[in-house]
Amino acid sequence: MKHFLTIATALVMIFGSLSLNAQTVASSKSSVEVKSAPTKVEVLYFHYTRRCVTCKTVEENSKIAVDQLNSEKKLEYSFKALNMDDADTKPVAQKNKVDGQALVVVVDGKVTDITGASFMNAKDLSKIKDEIKKAADKALVKK
Repeated sequence: MKHFLTIATALVMIFGSLSLNAQTVASSKSSVEVKSAPTKVEVLYFHYTRRCVTCKTVEENSKIAVDQLNSEKKLEYSFKALNMDDADTKPVAQKNKVDGQALVVVVDGKVTDITGASFMNAKDLSKIKDEIKKAADKALVKK
């Protein structure tokens, strides 16, 4: 009987310590996930001085989409239109691997080119907004 009580007490202590360790590990994982969220998503529109109506529409709708995404307050978005004919734009374009007219989303240095989708849907603000959001979300998942 004495051995039974000793074994039972030892088992209770072992299982008790295992459950405490499991809770500690779970709480530390959740704190790591919160810290990994980026603070800013950049939407960069590279263009030339001479532009068609579609090019101007992409810029306008991208800017509006960024303003709408900022109002949702989930992430901080910024929008910049950069003229490729300006010498100051060249280093920014090279850094983001852009060599012509483009709309890109940059999250923590990760560049996602959404030029094709944005020009195909130039007049559809909701689709441009969805493309920007999808590109940002995709970059966050890969992080």
